[in-house]
Amino acid sequence: MKDKKEEIFLARVADACERNYEPRFFDFCDEAMQSKIERLLKGKGEPYAFWGGMEGATRQMLCIYPEYCNGEDLKWPLMAAAFQKNFSMDHRNVLGELMAMGITRECLGDIHVGENEVQIIFAARMKPFFEQNLNKMKGRSITVEYRGPEEIRSYALQFKSLDLVVSSLRVDGIIGKIWGFSRQDALTYIKQRRLRVNYEETTKNDFQIKVGDILALRGKGKARIAEIGGMTKKGNTRLVIEKYI
Repeated sequence: MKDKKEEIFLARVADACERNYEPRFFDFCDEAMQSKIERLLKGKGEPYAFWGGMEGATRQMLCIYPEYCNGEDLKWPLMAAAFQKNFSMDHRNVLGELMAMGITRECLGDIHVGENEVQIIFAARMKPFFEQNLNKMKGRSITVEYRGPEEIRSYALQFKSLDLVVSSLRVDGIIGKIWGFSRQDALTYIKQRRLRVNYEETTKNDFQIKVGDILALRGKGKARIAEIGGMTKKGNTRLVIEKYI
């Protein structure tokens, strides 16, 4: 079902290249889809841009625009809703509440849950829906501030540095070390197609990782291979991992 949905979306992108008379915006997509779009568009020769409302955004909108347009002047149809974090919540809580309201993932950009504030980037056309429905979180009342494209706050990605020792550079052993589960569990997750390496789905449990690789395990999180160090006396390999939090 997902593959069919992606196929339809990419067909729409290709069609926009053939009818490139004015800027055409597409809803938010994740890094894996952005990678597929870039491969498609490189052969088309049409100008395009991604933007998620702030520097470093992982979920971004796509715009395909004619050559006469200046990509720097595009009016991106996105905005943000923000509210104070006065009680405990995490990214999963916020996303779950939004999905329960009937909002599709494609309408949502990055969700930042900080120490003091939650900021949700979303497609601007959804503002009336947000205004009518986004008034509670985890059953508690919230006061929402709406921010236009120029008012959206940027947040640096946060990560925890891990020093690991692994017997090999096989991805199945490494994800187990990062997220704390057995190799057998790792094999199960990979078989379930939950692992992506550099935004591409990976089903090879013996895939060899390298410096700079980004590992994303659905339901667990994301991490980056920051450094592959030297060998220990027992012949194991030292790794430095940046685990996103």
